[in-house]
Amino acid sequence: MNNITFAVIVFLLAFPFGFWRVKSKFKSRDWMLAIHIPVAFIIILRIYNKFHFHIGFSWISVLYNVIAFISAQYIAGLIYRVYKKNE
Repeated sequence: MNNITFAVIVFLLAFPFGFWRVKSKFKSRDWMLAIHIPVAFIIILRIYNKFHFHIGFSWISVLYNVIAFISAQYIAGLIYRVYKKNE
């Protein structure tokens, strides 16, 4: 599995949590969970990726994952706000 494929998986994993995050009050328990639960899954996937596909650690993969995670959360929030505004 290459870096771009893994970043797409991170994006798809974090996207639904972005909807949950935007519906929650800022810095509430739900807001914190919506950010940190996908991080735990991403760490588990990175460990699985290392041992199953024998792909090592690289800083560029971390950069791709962080960008994918933040953009998934942000885009989900934008979509939710546009949908809510048009309702």
